[in-house]
Amino acid sequence: MAPRHLRRVQDADLDGKVVLVRVDHNCVRSGALTDAFRVDATISTLYNIVERGGRPILMTHVGRPFSKSDKNIKVSDDTAVTAAVRYLSQKLGIVFAVPEFAVSNDHYGITDIDTSINWLLSDLKARRIGGIYLPNARWFKGEEGYFGEDSQNRFANQLAGLADVFVNDAFGSWQVHTSTFGITKLLPSYAGLLMQKELKALNGLLTPKRPFLAVVAGAKLDTKISTIKAVSKRCDHLMLGGQLYNAYLCAKFDVHIEGVSIEDIQLAKTELLLPEIEQKLIPLNSVVESKSIDGCGCVPRDGVCGTNTNNTETTKVLHVRDLKPGNTYGYVLDVAPVSFTDARVKDAVQKSNTIFVNAVMGLTSSGFHEGTEALDQIISTNRNAYKYFGGGDTLHEFKSLSPGLYIDALSDPKYYLFTGGGTVLKALEIGAEDLSTIQALMETESRDQTVSIKSQTVATRPNPGRESPKCMLLQTCDCGPTEETEGVAA
Repeated sequence: MAPRHLRRVQDADLDGKVVLVRVDHNCVRSGALTDAFRVDATISTLYNIVERGGRPILMTHVGRPFSKSDKNIKVSDDTAVTAAVRYLSQKLGIVFAVPEFAVSNDHYGITDIDTSINWLLSDLKARRIGGIYLPNARWFKGEEGYFGEDSQNRFANQLAGLADVFVNDAFGSWQVHTSTFGITKLLPSYAGLLMQKELKALNGLLTPKRPFLAVVAGAKLDTKISTIKAVSKRCDHLMLGGQLYNAYLCAKFDVHIEGVSIEDIQLAKTELLLPEIEQKLIPLNSVVESKSIDGCGCVPRDGVCGTNTNNTETTKVLHVRDLKPGNTYGYVLDVAPVSFTDARVKDAVQKSNTIFVNAVMGLTSSGFHEGTEALDQIISTNRNAYKYFGGGDTLHEFKSLSPGLYIDALSDPKYYLFTGGGTVLKALEIGAEDLSTIQALMETESRDQTVSIKSQTVATRPNPGRESPKCMLLQTCDCGPTEETEGVAA
């Protein structure tokens, strides 16, 4: 079988072509841009496309406007792309036009890309506008397959009718949807520069420098257990936070903690207490217990919340050694910072050569943030390790709670900030090449393969004998393997 190579945007002939670019700008909440990091990360791909003569049409998903209970797609300002478009237009100083399509009366969202877009396509090709930004991908009936294969095929064909080339730069969108996968059956398809960069960094986790420490947190164990099992097979040390750690404590010490379901406790007993997982777990020996989920979040002195005017014990440090079998405890809403001074924790962090963080240790929305800050700080003290942070909440809290570290991390070659934490976890579970969205960008034919569509021929590789400029290889010695990697490590 011929070796597989990633088809790269820099190898495509884009001159005079309309390029449909799937991005992951899912950083809009309630109609406002919450973090520009994901938008900024795609600018290099957009510049590359335009500089080489391509005319871009952008597309992303925002939020979850589909209701599984009543099968309705809710089109609203809360999940519009407007905020991302406004930011991108201001950042680049050009106009991105957003077409308006009719919304179906039968709650299917947008059923068709109507012919009104032809006016914008004409403006795009004539360079009267800088780009087109389609509405939220999840507003379209045919995006996610809830309404059958026919609707997906219809949507894919309408998307393909807009462009000559497809570029996937949405590393964070690994699910098999029409705008990430279906479209690749109809247009010559390539990986954007961000996608290539993320996959190269992912190699650093799939083939890590050891010891490898993984830090994972979440709200529900049943949704993360397959990921934890997969990560535990790859890492040397595993640290849990949030409700995942609470479920472990309940199972380990036969206690009940408020907010932890019986199902998660039973799952922790059968899975997290397995020797192959538990022997890698790094215990965090002090947590923060609160009588209320709306506490102030401070770690008090002498067991008393310092801001409580009634001087009652609403929030306190709970030491794991004091847990008594059969007892019920209040909400455990954070890891106490003192946990990170324990010798075993410090040793695991300081001696690791690879660290992956997909975790917020406490309920930061209620002010319980000191555990996450302490985690970020102790990781930063390891100057030798490659440190990978991934996940929207992880990066948002990293930026909010440790802004100095975040700013340094943006330019520190020892840090890498993934735009899609869920994709990283899935790749750690099944391997990068088994992600369908990545498979769709791989070629198995000869290196001079071409794809013919719409009576056009688009080369997928440079001409034989033409040496690619080094700046197109995206080589660095800072993140992951140093050799050129066109394929993807499994």
